[in-house]
Amino acid sequence: MKKYFLIPITLLGTALLAQFNIDGQITNYSNKPVLVKIFENGSAKTIKTITTDVNGKFSSRVPVSYAGIIRLEMPSGANINILSDNENIKFKTSYDETIQTGLEVLEGKAQKEYTSLQKLNPLNDLNKNVFPHIKKMYNVNETFYKAIEVEEERITKLNASQTISSPLVKYIQGLENLIGEIKNNPSEATASKILNHIQSDDEKLEQSGHLSDILYGYLNYQFTKNSSETPENNLKLATEALLQKGNIETERGQNILSTIFTLVPEQNFPIFFNEYKTKVNNLTCKVTEDLKSKINGATDLKVGDKAPNINFEKSVKGKKSLYDIKANQKLVVFWASWCPACLKELPYIKEFYSDFKKNGGEIIAIALDYDQNEYDKATKDFEWYNYTDLLRWDSPIAEAYKVNSTPTLFLLDKDNKIIQKANHVTDFQLSK
Repeated sequence: MKKYFLIPITLLGTALLAQFNIDGQITNYSNKPVLVKIFENGSAKTIKTITTDVNGKFSSRVPVSYAGIIRLEMPSGANINILSDNENIKFKTSYDETIQTGLEVLEGKAQKEYTSLQKLNPLNDLNKNVFPHIKKMYNVNETFYKAIEVEEERITKLNASQTISSPLVKYIQGLENLIGEIKNNPSEATASKILNHIQSDDEKLEQSGHLSDILYGYLNYQFTKNSSETPENNLKLATEALLQKGNIETERGQNILSTIFTLVPEQNFPIFFNEYKTKVNNLTCKVTEDLKSKINGATDLKVGDKAPNINFEKSVKGKKSLYDIKANQKLVVFWASWCPACLKELPYIKEFYSDFKKNGGEIIAIALDYDQNEYDKATKDFEWYNYTDLLRWDSPIAEAYKVNSTPTLFLLDKDNKIIQKANHVTDFQLSK
């Protein structure tokens, strides 16, 4: 994400010229979903859900100019971080505890160099934080002491032999070193380095996946440095220092504020949140969608509001959108095949549907799913309209409806205005 706003035609031109593929193989993970995420505004956004084949292979295209971390996430919580500098990536790994550390990179210069550095990290940690303490327990002439010295020398030589030519890898490594500094040995000098990054870096800072780590480190340093200040004042002091370097009227400044809103709980800092929400609402410049969402996230759809339209990527029973479906009433159901509460609710929805359909009603079920196979199995006997974009909680449909739990149900009239919202279909019995 650029520090300053660019005109849309520039963004479009860049996106069309820079596309690359990620081709991977995850053994022991056949016919399973993978969520492909990139970092925008400093937070991970799902751009696609794909399914591996019988051999665990998959291919996905990243359709925009991108230099940073791509996260491949599995529903179990396992993930793979891939570094790309607008270049094709090919890799192999195994679906076990070595899914990241056992990465074998077949194509992609930046990721090859990054993987090499990652494999050195645990050895460097031994050299810096473990071996010095162990050596104190032995005499310099003892065999084990000498063995440690041999290993220290080997690790030092491994570091010296590393050849890093990718500017992106050097940049990411620098950020990771800085995060370690502010965490383990915070100082004014380290805090100043963070402010310099905020002021000077381009969109790679957001795309690195480390913006929240950098900001958290700075906030924590501010709280530690001024322990006599109230938490509200410390949070404001840190935020003001960061926004002096990242102007709130630019995307960088708005990304900072949006990330801080994510890092700290509003209930603990009500004065801070009220003040900065007011500042954002008074801005006359363009405001990022991410920050808008953070500011207005608590504003739920209300009875009487017109429900947002839901456009189907592929037609559902011949219909292209929610508005295309004509009925006296519509029940929009947000659910998921992985949600136990939803599975308990479905028998009641099936019972409700029989009379609801006879009275001119229709159900449109939106699944916040990620696994096409599981979705297909779960919906094969459902007679109503079923749709999923396979983006789970990153679904723009869920965002438009302000859905933060499943099941969530909206009852609409024939003009798509909201009559009622509930979590159980039995609440709608009187509205049939």
